[in-house]
Order: sequence, then structure tokens, then C-alpha cells
Amino acid sequence: MSSNLNLEYLFSEPEELDPTALPDYTTLDFVSNGSHIYGEIMWPSANFDKPHPCVIMLHGFPGTARNDDISHALCRIGCVVIVPHNRGAWGSQGKYLITNCIEDACNLAEYAHSEEFARKYDVAPDQIYLLGHSMGANSALNAGKKLDWIRGIIMLTPYDPTRYLNRAKESYFRSLLEEGKILNSDGIDAIYEDVVINKEEISHPNAFEQVKDKNLLVFAGTYDSVSPVNEMILPLWQKLEKHPTKALQKRVEYPTEHGLLGRRINIIQEIAAFIDKTAGIN
Repeated sequence: MSSNLNLEYLFSEPEELDPTALPDYTTLDFVSNGSHIYGEIMWPSANFDKPHPCVIMLHGFPGTARNDDISHALCRIGCVVIVPHNRGAWGSQGKYLITNCIEDACNLAEYAHSEEFARKYDVAPDQIYLLGHSMGANSALNAGKKLDWIRGIIMLTPYDPTRYLNRAKESYFRSLLEEGKILNSDGIDAIYEDVVINKEEISHPNAFEQVKDKNLLVFAGTYDSVSPVNEMILPLWQKLEKHPTKALQKRVEYPTEHGLLGRRINIIQEIAAFIDKTAGIN
């Protein structure tokens, strides 16, 4: 079985557009645990075969990097794409916490998986993907591990907030949280304590048992000073490498910093190929 994607349009567009089948977008207004989560929902041309895979794009901390190049490319090839802002971020209601981000991702995935959403946007309920960058990758991993039906988890330079809780590196984690002054939260201490209290649950290596047979695509930056490969990626990946699985699991490393600038085209190609291959799996 093949997917309904057309990778020809990854970096190109048709010369003529059918006015009766235009791609478009609308506002996302989704209630997650009592708070309105805002963002956008994008859908491809109606000329694409249905149903469509659906990709939920999860931003990092504090949300300034939106990865729009990825979301537009995926929409062009035939994906429905949801781009939310977490609780407390960029106008969404509620307070920002790492665990709230995970809950939001899980709730949105359940919504995308629902009969209501599938019918409205012509989505295949069994082809839902979570894609996150940095702290958003933490959300993708920790939400995706709870969902048996999730088709794939895609992580761009994942940040494991539990890795820097020891005294020697606590100051580094707190300095990162300083960037969150634009977020609506109860402050750095509240965000930090949320991680301390939930560290066993959200630690990336601890997710192994729940993701060992899931489709996973992980991107690393060789010179990443925010999510160093040895600290943030290898602790989980080395466990996965020792486990035989039929799932598609791939780690790609580029000579970049945290934002993977300089290899964005390669990243988009890898993501599209991953979705195309796994969406077509029965």
C-alpha cells in the first residue's frame, strides 16, 4: 500500500491552480484542559487522493522558531498540518509548563484522530504524526509514547529537560528558561519545579519501553550547544539500537547548530520520505 502523498511538490508548485480545489488554512481554536489553544490548520489541494496524513507541528521553547518551511512543504505534498501554540505561548490561554505542553500535544493528537476531524479534513485517523523541535520534540516523544495508534514521532534536535537537573548544570537550564519571559507562566521556578517533580515520567531514556516499536525519525546537530548529541539524543537512541524492531527508526546527524540551519532542505526531504514510507504501511 502506498501513501497518498506526491513528493513532486516538495519544493515546487503546479503552474495552474484548480479554483475548485485550492489548498488553504484556517484558525485553530482547540480547548485543551480548559484552555483555548490557538494556531492554524493547513490542508492540501482537493486534487490529492484522500485520505491525508496529518502532522502536528510542536514548537520549542519559547516558541519563536515555527518551522514554517517544514509545515508548508508537507502541506504541498498532501498532508494536513496542525500548527498549535502551547498553553501560555503566543496568545494561547493557560500557563506555560513542560507537562502542559505534553498534555496539549496528546489532546491535539486525540482530536486529529477523532472521527469528527477525519471527516472534516479528510484525514486518515491511523496516519497521525507528531513532529517537534527542541522542547517540542520532548512533547512529541512524551505524548506519542502514550498513543498506541500514533503512526510516527519526528524529533528535531530534541531537548530532554531532565538532563540538566544536577547542581553542576542547573544554572544552564535556568538560563534557558530566562528566554521564557515572553510566555505566560508563574515564572522560572514554577517551570523548573514542574520538571523536577515529573522527571522520571518525562525523561527521554525512560520512554524506551513505550516507543521501542514505534516509527521514529530523529535529527541531531553535531555542533548543537543546546541539545548536545551525547546528552540529549544518545541515551535513548543507544537503547533503541540494541532492540530489534520492524518499525522504521532512523537517526540523522548534520554539521549544524540547534536550529539545523544549513540543512533545512535535507531535513524536509528526510521528513517527507519518512512520512511517505510509514503512511503506506498497513
